[in-house]
Amino acid sequence: MSRIYIFDAVHTFLRPVPDVLTAYHDVGQIHGSTISKEKLATRFRAARNARFSANFSAAAAQPGSLKSSDAIEYQLWRDLIADVFLEIRPVDKLFEQLWTHFANADNWQLYDDVANCWARLHEDGHRIVVGSNFDSRLNAIVKRFPELSVAHAIFCSAEVGYRKPDPLFYQVVADSFGITDSDEVTMIGDDFENDYIAPKRFGWKALHLNRKASGNAQSHVIRDLGSL
Repeated sequence: MSRIYIFDAVHTFLRPVPDVLTAYHDVGQIHGSTISKEKLATRFRAARNARFSANFSAAAAQPGSLKSSDAIEYQLWRDLIADVFLEIRPVDKLFEQLWTHFANADNWQLYDDVANCWARLHEDGHRIVVGSNFDSRLNAIVKRFPELSVAHAIFCSAEVGYRKPDPLFYQVVADSFGITDSDEVTMIGDDFENDYIAPKRFGWKALHLNRKASGNAQSHVIRDLGSL
């Protein structure tokens, strides 16, 4: 049976190279930052949790509570950069360089298992969809990789209007494809809440991608995309 496979983007099929912390540290130094990479990592984790983490129960109880747009995502990331680089004011130039850095597809790389997985799914008649918490920069990044040209659609939160795990994110995707049967769709991603718990609660099938999982991982966990 033909299915729809919905893939999260970052750390599912796509990863930043260099990694986020290295890029932040390097660009920060250009703008006068002297904090260590270890301290930067601590600040980044705290800022990320404060700005982007969502309580799934609250989001499930109030559909539409996690609104997204290019403007919202831009401001969230700007605020995060200000939280991380406390010693640099104003933070505008540093932020703009990082924003441009992560818009450049040259600073992203596919995982080794992506091309074969997507090609096989496409050849078997399945539809491949991207569903990610990201702004519209994601469209240009995905389109730069020929291996990803088999994707039928790209749903980034900024264009959908809601961030995962808001149920309305999944509803927009379902409505776009006329999905009515949970057997039609499987969501795959590295975020346990956004890509496994939330879509399961919405009624979809889902798999949690954990590339560091042990060999005796639970049945809903896959260690690579070759397992699909």
